[in-house]
Amino acid sequence: MFALYIGILYIVVVDIVVQKWQTQIRKGYLELCVLTLVSVHEKVYGFEMIELMNQVGLHVKEGTLYPLLNRLKVDDLLQARWETENSKHPRKFYSITKKGRLCLEQMESEFGLMAKRLKKMSTQGVNNG
Repeated sequence: MFALYIGILYIVVVDIVVQKWQTQIRKGYLELCVLTLVSVHEKVYGFEMIELMNQVGLHVKEGTLYPLLNRLKVDDLLQARWETENSKHPRKFYSITKKGRLCLEQMESEFGLMAKRLKKMSTQGVNNG
């Protein structure tokens, strides 16, 4: 019985550690995804971004996305404009700025390097000394 308790406790602790790691890695990854979506679609509104991310299995809540969009706007990576395009209700459309494109290029490059480094470590190992 005690071994079962220790096993369950171990699983719970590991799950908590993985959840914390996922939270940290997701923050930067989500910023990259938002800039990519806005760049690809040229202009897109918030709820549309949520739908597009859901389609690829990246589930984001409004309470996560909108503060991020605001921060990206404040950092001059995105610009926003209210429009009533094909809708009776105004929507806030986001587009990427020049600064945003430059940041996106650097983020994509760094993300690619990180993936290559991990792949290299896992397939070739790392030599000591």
